[in-house]
Amino acid sequence: MLTFNFNNISPEKDSFMLDAGCGPGRHVFGFMDQFPDITCVGVDLDSDSLKEGKTNLTLFSSISNKESTFLQGSVYNLPFSDNAFETIICSEVLEHVADVDATLKELTRLLKPGGNLLISVPSYFPEKICWLLSKDYQNMPGGHVRIFKKNQLINEVSSYGFQYSISERFHGFHSAYWWLRCSFWKNQDSNFLVNIYKKFLEYHILKNPAWLNRFEKIINPIFGKSVAFYFEKK
Repeated sequence: MLTFNFNNISPEKDSFMLDAGCGPGRHVFGFMDQFPDITCVGVDLDSDSLKEGKTNLTLFSSISNKESTFLQGSVYNLPFSDNAFETIICSEVLEHVADVDATLKELTRLLKPGGNLLISVPSYFPEKICWLLSKDYQNMPGGHVRIFKKNQLINEVSSYGFQYSISERFHGFHSAYWWLRCSFWKNQDSNFLVNIYKKFLEYHILKNPAWLNRFEKIINPIFGKSVAFYFEKK
């Protein structure tokens, strides 16, 4: 389940893509599939996520013509040379990190001029409701430490020498799921409503019915759980 529309970018063949904070690698595999002639690198601190990503890489390596990889590392200090990547993805990371400026500084160093920086964070309105519904959601270990407003993030990233292009919201159905989880936080795993809605999301993801996709696109501008930003380095 991707949080970007890769049709919005046109990376050069034989270039390199970095997914900073890749988790198990959903965007790495999505990028490999759409751009098979680009080398992808996924970096994350969490060893379990990286283990899952590496396992899946052995299963899906055939979708790419290049040898992609997963590495453990911090977004504050990554072991790559300046201007090493033409595309950098940073999805659902900035709301977690202690130092946003240090993260953006490192991503700026790694991205070559003219390259694309794709950032996604939770949308302000759905995320604010989660915070209001549950203090435990807000304070869980490794959770979200801030909420971004759209113009705030655009201005902050632009200050590092980026040109803002567009933004769009995704995953409109997921907001209600997290509102339910926050409403029944103490017993969310056994709650009837949470489990019913989870089955609905699983159906949508696995079956991918066209009519539900169309409906989600209609509600995304208001209820989209994530907002994706597209920048170009000047």
